[in-house]
Amino acid sequence: MSNDSKKSLKDVSSQAGELAKSIWLAGLGAYGRAYDEAQEVYEKASKDSPRLFKELVDKGNKLEVQAREKLGEASNIGKTISIEERISKMRASLGFGHTASADDLERLEKKLDALSKKVDALSKASKAPAKAAPAKKAAAKKTAAKKAPAKKAAVKKAA
Repeated sequence: MSNDSKKSLKDVSSQAGELAKSIWLAGLGAYGRAYDEAQEVYEKASKDSPRLFKELVDKGNKLEVQAREKLGEASNIGKTISIEERISKMRASLGFGHTASADDLERLEKKLDALSKKVDALSKASKAPAKAAPAKKAAAKKTAAKKAPAKKAAVKKAA
């Protein structure tokens, strides 16, 4: 190899070495910068964390008081209303709240008696024609039997 080619080879390898060193130093610098920024954020958060923690505890206490008040109201409602009252309210809302009085029962009994009499009258009326109906059916059968031979005879004469 010639001296010129050796020099150019050394220059190229020297430039590649410098470039690799620069890349490595840039990576190291990025790591150092990220570490410094993280350290700043950590210090700031550690200073604010007691204040943030205290705010969260205060907010939790307020919510606990509100929840206990609501729970107390709900339990008081359950204690003041008995099960019988709840059932009567439910019946009233469904339309079962009306209880029958003696007058209502007496009126219903009268209606029932009147309906029973009508049913009895109708059943007696339907039994009387039922006995006459078989007699009518028997008479109709006899007439049909008499007509049948006459029809046969008329058919024979026509033939």
